[in-house]
Amino acid sequence: MSHNQINAYDADSHVAEIYDQYETKLDDVDFIRELIGNFGPMKILEPLCGTGRILIPLALDSHIIHGMDQSAAMLSLARQKAQQLSLGTQQRINFSTVDVLCDEWPGGFDLVILGCNCFYELATPDEQEKCVTQAFQSLNPNGNLFIDNDHMEGDLAEPWRNIGVVEPSLGGRCLDGTIVESTRETIWFDVPYRLVRFRRRTKVTLPDGKAIEQEYIQQKHPVSKDEVQNWLEKNGFMIEGTYGNYADVPYTSSSPRAIFWARKK
Repeated sequence: MSHNQINAYDADSHVAEIYDQYETKLDDVDFIRELIGNFGPMKILEPLCGTGRILIPLALDSHIIHGMDQSAAMLSLARQKAQQLSLGTQQRINFSTVDVLCDEWPGGFDLVILGCNCFYELATPDEQEKCVTQAFQSLNPNGNLFIDNDHMEGDLAEPWRNIGVVEPSLGGRCLDGTIVESTRETIWFDVPYRLVRFRRRTKVTLPDGKAIEQEYIQQKHPVSKDEVQNWLEKNGFMIEGTYGNYADVPYTSSSPRAIFWARKK
């Protein structure tokens, strides 16, 4: 069972709307398109898919997509986006409410996407590696796995060790005037294991003045490039490319990201 049992995005549907305002980039989607190349329509699975930012453009490219997420609010917004597309595109899209650590993943896919820092939603290295193991089981022979994260090498970085400091987090104003405010406060960390716990607070103020508040504890484990590489090799993947950004530049220790394109042996 996951250490992070409370999902902030389900405090109120407006939180997912604010998330969607922030997450608008498409350079990672374009990079996935480049890696896929000229292969015909593929069956693509994205665990922790959020509001469908990655999957919906791929559905428009004629791929068959399946998105999974634990958050009902995030998936509701993803479905709303899908309903605005042509009927033919809608028929290639499926979303399901799934706890990726506790529930079974479907199989028969040509590509699994673990993108957009999704490992940072997970609390421990064991949870993160379990997603790699599950991805292997969900893929067809010779299927591919795309993993994309920030990375942290060595000990927990100094900026993650600010005990007691309250920092603003996801927030903004929704289309209906609802205001979302959230903060995080570091309450514990383990330097050599690169673990950190936050006290997260979310406040949603509706147009009528009614406020919805939520407080919970979240743990994170910033992954290193070597960790992910080890999980891939240990779980039966052959790494075909390791990149430092979305411009096809090979990874170096100074790269901002650690992106893997791997194939199931």
